[in-house]
Amino acid sequence: MSRIITKKRVILILFFLSVFITGTVLIFTVPLSVKSTYGLTTRTSDGVTISFNVFEPQESLYQKYNDNNNKKAIIIGHGNMANKEILKGYAIELANAGFVAVVFDFRGHGQSLGELDRGEIIDDVRAIKEYLNSRDDVDIHNLGYIGYSMGGFPGNQIISEDTDFKCFIGIGTGLPSEDYHPEYSIKANSNRSLNILMIQARYDEAVTVSRLKDGMALRLDMNPEDIDVNKLYGSFQDGNASMIFLDDNTNHLLLAWDQDFVREARNWVISTFPDVRQPDENFYVNIRFIILIFQLIGGIGLFFLIVDPLFDLILKIRKVDRDDEAILKLDLPDVSITNLALRTVAYSLILGLPGILIFIPLYFFPLFTAGNVLMLLCGQMFAILILLWRIGRKADTSLKGILIGPFKSRKNFINQILLGVILTPILYIIIYLSIGLNYFAIVPSLTKILFIPICFAICFFVFLVYSLLNQTVIQNKINNGFKGQIITGLITFGGQILYMIVYLLIFSFLLGSFFNFGVYLPITIPTTLLSSFVFVALYKKTGNIISSTFINAFIVTMITITVSVI
Repeated sequence: MSRIITKKRVILILFFLSVFITGTVLIFTVPLSVKSTYGLTTRTSDGVTISFNVFEPQESLYQKYNDNNNKKAIIIGHGNMANKEILKGYAIELANAGFVAVVFDFRGHGQSLGELDRGEIIDDVRAIKEYLNSRDDVDIHNLGYIGYSMGGFPGNQIISEDTDFKCFIGIGTGLPSEDYHPEYSIKANSNRSLNILMIQARYDEAVTVSRLKDGMALRLDMNPEDIDVNKLYGSFQDGNASMIFLDDNTNHLLLAWDQDFVREARNWVISTFPDVRQPDENFYVNIRFIILIFQLIGGIGLFFLIVDPLFDLILKIRKVDRDDEAILKLDLPDVSITNLALRTVAYSLILGLPGILIFIPLYFFPLFTAGNVLMLLCGQMFAILILLWRIGRKADTSLKGILIGPFKSRKNFINQILLGVILTPILYIIIYLSIGLNYFAIVPSLTKILFIPICFAICFFVFLVYSLLNQTVIQNKINNGFKGQIITGLITFGGQILYMIVYLLIFSFLLGSFFNFGVYLPITIPTTLLSSFVFVALYKKTGNIISSTFINAFIVTMITITVSVI
């Protein structure tokens, strides 16, 4: 029979719900001095719809210190495989300091339409400038541009042709040099007023420090060997301030969120436009990150707490009982957990490469990043299929029998699908309202929606195979109490993440660059950790793996498709 929801569970659900709601309200209202406008669009000269968000000081607070019709604006362009949300931290801090900050999606990214063409993305920047020009309160002749990674390329071009830009900040991007678009270089000794800051992380391989020195040498008419990092050349008073800022033991991706880089960019803009009085001099990057953690604790805790009541509700509506004897499992009494875990790692690492080669056609998937991710996932899936086949022989069960096991009972299958359909949007909304709208969006553009079903189908089968091993074999052998679930979650996470680390390192050595390793891993680790415990928790609650497979396949699909570029 359905289990009764206890008073303790109700209290916990209400507690975590209140934590999540409080965190959500705070992350969208802190700092109070900033007005945020989301979901705006404009069109480029060639007809592409560009999506953008605007962050600016609250008018009532701004008017106390400044002329309300003379606002300085900063346009912020993101990198390849990213979106406008990745640089929201920069925009928030600039708005808090008194500037209108506009973050936008380049064509083929995020919520913008069209396909990526690096020769045309400068039109996207021009379209944002046209929006600013349409506002009566913006001083269109005193603008700044911040370009992260790919976003720096059109920035170099537009500042070279448009004297309305007085400030350029490149984050993990290039600077014109003798060998790289010298026609875009702005000499520091010219009559042009332009302050240039190039921000670089110590372990960022996208652009080398020597290349930045070459560009800065061309600007300053100096030898590259004589250029020092973290040294100011020129002055803000003369409008020719120039510097390469190198700091922190971080990489290309983390440039987008590192507090030191955000602070340095904000201070550079403030120095460029000293006449702008700051409504709020506080710095909120760390506070907002703490709010994010607070919000995620509430949201993820709420998600796991409502699994049981929702499953009971489904059983009640369908007028069926919970069948605790119908737990999907594959018993191997003579094999230890340690043996299974080691075999999982060994099979994954040894047979992962043949698996990747078998699924190499995915490399040519129209969405390049999605194809690479799916190819890696399928590589481990192939290895686990072989291991399941070997395990099945010992349990006197065919591989086909193992694979169709989750679908045997029509009653359980319907229950699982209903649970998955209900829980998937709940988890998705939790992630979207926390990470998605503040650090890294997980909503694909309309031009990529058609690829979602294909990616989802592949991810569903991959995660089904993963879970058949990790849950029906390994978790089944572990005590399903809280401690046992933690152990199973860590084993599930460890096997997957170790495989990803090893093969990303192998490809990095072969390519002679660790760029992709540093970019993929910070996203892969939290995603894999969350999916591992979703598998564990739902198997514990329902005795099957369909619902958790459905949830994880959808979340990974949305993240993968979003960061992919057509």
